[in-house]
Amino acid sequence: MLNRIRLAWAAAPVALLATAASAFAADAKFADGRVQRLQPGEEVSGPAVVTADNEKDTVVLRKGAVLRYIGKETEKGVVVESLFLKSGAADVDTSFNTRISTPAFWAFPEKAEARAAFYAETFDGKTAYARSKKASGLLRLFAGQVGDNPMEAQLGEGQGITLQRSGESLSFTTDPHNEWQRGLVRVLYPLSTGLLVDLYVPKATTGAIGPKPGTSGKTDVSNMVTSWKSGKLRIQTALGGSMTGEGEIGPGVTATIDNASGRIEVGFVKVEFATLKAAVSLTSEFASLATSSVVKP
Repeated sequence: MLNRIRLAWAAAPVALLATAASAFAADAKFADGRVQRLQPGEEVSGPAVVTADNEKDTVVLRKGAVLRYIGKETEKGVVVESLFLKSGAADVDTSFNTRISTPAFWAFPEKAEARAAFYAETFDGKTAYARSKKASGLLRLFAGQVGDNPMEAQLGEGQGITLQRSGESLSFTTDPHNEWQRGLVRVLYPLSTGLLVDLYVPKATTGAIGPKPGTSGKTDVSNMVTSWKSGKLRIQTALGGSMTGEGEIGPGVTATIDNASGRIEVGFVKVEFATLKAAVSLTSEFASLATSSVVKP
């Protein structure tokens, strides 16, 4: 069952980036040995290694990748540095104080003293993928907000996911190579009523969560027909630390959640889906979120 400890993510400090960037900068080192000092707003193309000012956090840009240095700010006496993976792929090894953003999410370790190592890739400015590497700590992917609360995906060691967001809807596809017997990818979706929808997603599963079209006070969770046939998407709802609903849906099934009570209704209705790439287009509002300052969610 969900408990108060597992629900504590909502109260965790997730300060992403304040408004003004400071004068400090990150370093980009190229294969020929040349070093470029990156100023806020400046972009660098791979192959290159970008090192944060703490000289520990690195982003290894693969050939053709483009990274924009957003800048840094002091938050409660701690310097937070942020970079935007505009296109292409990168291998990241980072602390909580160096944030990597894409058009679909911000990525950072679980807590202040933790680190995360992961592969990230941006696709056509609308979709992004992350895969946590072996021996990495928990990787948190902040994927925008429902009201004032953050949507989030959490990846354990060796887990990967592709994310897209449109308004308050989130689409996802888990990596077919995910190790699933020791833990599933977790997707957290908070509602303005205080209800938390908690999804546990097996490997090779494509799904979506968001407001039920044409109906107020309801949320739909869908498991696409293209998902792994032997897997089921598990749904749990909780309010104030107490579980209010639990269920599972297989491929081609949509469940509807009552936003007030957390009651789950499962309807075995075949749903027609396009590919993840075409299913959700990014709004201009979220495109700006990934490239600009973000205050406390």
